[in-house]
Order: sequence, then C-alpha cells, then structure tokens
Amino acid sequence: MKMMTCAQMGGQCDAEITGATPDEMMANGMKHLEEAHPEMAADVKAALPTDPMMVAWNEKFQKDFAAAPEME
Repeated sequence: MKMMTCAQMGGQCDAEITGATPDEMMANGMKHLEEAHPEMAADVKAALPTDPMMVAWNEKFQKDFAAAPEME
C-alpha cells in the first residue's frame, strides 16, 4: 500500500490518498475529489484521456506512484 496527498496528485489539499496499485490510487483520488473538490472532479471527468494535460498528468502520476514508499 502506498500513500500520496491530494496535492501530490494535482489536487488542492493535504488529504492522504492510499492505494496498492496506480489504478486503485487513482480511483481513491477521484472519490476524494468528488467529495472534497467537486468542481475539480467535474473538470477531470470532462477531460479526454488524450488531452495533453491529462497525458502529462498521468505520466507524472505514474512516476510519482512508483517512487512513493510502501506504507508500513
């Protein structure tokens, strides 16, 4: 299990998001966005996966997830 903050994932706060895989972390991050930052969640959902901004975010997220230490 790894942990990143909302801000580390491009969000607006220091809430801790956890996940065992990148997909699980992204799903948990989206759930947090929907609850805490609904406007941002709507923008993310409206963006196409091929949008250059989303491609860049995904590349950075994948690297950051890989570098995040395992939680004890």
